[in-house]
Amino acid sequence: MDQVFFLARDGFMMKQAFQLIDGDQIRCEYMYVSRKSLRQALLWRCGTYEESLRYLTRERFVTLGKLLEYYGFDEKEREEIGEKYKQNLFRDYRYDSLKECSEIRELYTELKTLIDFHSRQQDDLLFKYLQQLNLSGNCAVVDIGWHGSMQYYLEEFLSGHGADIRIHGFYVGILPSEDLRGEADGFLYDRDDQRFRKQVLCFFGGYEKLFQSMEGSVYGYKCEEDRVIPVLNSYEYKGQEKMVSCIAQWQKGAMDFIKKVRLSDPEWSDRDLAMPLVEFGKNPPMKGVKLFSFLYNTDGTKSYYVSRKSLVQYHPKELIHDLSNSVWKTGFMKSVFRLPLPYYYIYSFMRK
Repeated sequence: MDQVFFLARDGFMMKQAFQLIDGDQIRCEYMYVSRKSLRQALLWRCGTYEESLRYLTRERFVTLGKLLEYYGFDEKEREEIGEKYKQNLFRDYRYDSLKECSEIRELYTELKTLIDFHSRQQDDLLFKYLQQLNLSGNCAVVDIGWHGSMQYYLEEFLSGHGADIRIHGFYVGILPSEDLRGEADGFLYDRDDQRFRKQVLCFFGGYEKLFQSMEGSVYGYKCEEDRVIPVLNSYEYKGQEKMVSCIAQWQKGAMDFIKKVRLSDPEWSDRDLAMPLVEFGKNPPMKGVKLFSFLYNTDGTKSYYVSRKSLVQYHPKELIHDLSNSVWKTGFMKSVFRLPLPYYYIYSFMRK
C-alpha cells in the first residue's frame, strides 16, 4: 500500500500526526470528501422514497431541517422550502417511522426532480475529483470512523463507476453497520476488540472536534479552470474568535503532547497515550463540562454538546430527546444534573 488518503475534515489532525511520526515515507493526500458530498452523489440512484433513506445516518430522532440537508439543500434553500410548504424545520421525526411518514414522502416526491438533478451533477464532479487525486489500486483511507459509513459510501460510489479500487480503512474506532468490500481496522476499537467502544462513543463529538480542520465541511464540488475543486460550507465558528482560539489551542496541545511523549519516549503504547482523553470523555469534571459548553454541531440544525437549560426547565420527554441527540452523553448529563453521579455507568446501562 503506497498511498494514504486522509478524509476531510476529521483526518486533518491525524495527517499532521502521521507525518510528524513517519515523515514522508508514504505518499499522503488530504481528500476533500464528506458524508454529505458522497451521499449527494449517490442519491440519484435511489428510485423510491424508501431507497432514498438508505444513506441517512441512523439516529433516534431527525429534524426536518436535517432531512432537507441530507437531500442536498443548503440553509437558504431549507428556509425557502419550509416557508413554501409551511413546515417547521425543527420538527422531529422518529428515524424508525420515516418510511411510513406520508408528510416526508410527499415532500420528497415534490422535490425529487431537483434532488436527482443536483445529485447527477455532483456524481460526475466527484468522480473527476477522485481521478485528479490518482485514487487507484490498493489504497488506505484514514478517518475518525464509528459506523463505517464513509468507507461504505466511497466503495458504493466507486463500484457504480466500475472503478477497480480496493480500500483499507484505518479509524479511531470502527464497527461497520454495513458490509464493507474492503478491510477496516480501528485504533481504539473494532470488530475484534470492542472493550473501549462505549467509552469512546460517549464523547464522540469531542473526538471529532479535536481532529477536525478549522474550515467548513465539504458541501460538494465545482469546476474552476478545468479542475474540480471542493465547495466548503462556512466554518461553524467563523467570526467567533474566542471559540476558534480555544480549539486551536486544544489542537496545538495535542500535537505538543505527541512531540513530547511519543517521540521522546517510544516505549509508551499508542493506546496508552489515548487513555487520558478517553477518561476525560467518560468522567468529565464540571470544569471540563463548562470549558466545552460553547461547542456545537451544525447538521441541518444547531446542536450543543451540553445542555443549555437546567433540569427544572425540562419536560421528561424533552430531556430524553436531547440526551439521545447529544454527542457527549456524560457531559450532557452532568450539565443537567450537576451532581457527583456515575454518569458513564448510567450511559452504559442505557445503551444495553
